[in-house]
Amino acid sequence: MKIAIEVFSIVIAITLACVLFTSIISSNNQNCYARDYYNVVVNRIEDSNYNDQVINECKSDAESKGYDLSVEDVTVYEDQPSKYVTLTYYVSLPVFSLFGTDYSKQAVIEGYAR
Repeated sequence: MKIAIEVFSIVIAITLACVLFTSIISSNNQNCYARDYYNVVVNRIEDSNYNDQVINECKSDAESKGYDLSVEDVTVYEDQPSKYVTLTYYVSLPVFSLFGTDYSKQAVIEGYAR
């Protein structure tokens, strides 16, 4: 009987660890997807030579994906245009939804398109 209780306790501990690690991996994937999307946006802005239409398309695309994208013109010299790009998104931890609360935290990626 003692062995059965120990095995059952170990199985429960392993199950909880798997749920926790899955939640951590999921939140890390959310960060990776946002970082990848940010890099794509910066590359599109740079490749389009800072075209306003492309910037507006990127903003609407970001909104449809659940991100908030802001692009600010910080050009100092006309021959060297520069944009300050900020991507705001929310990272959620799915393990908290198991207990009835949805915990999410705002994250920001900032940088320049030059």
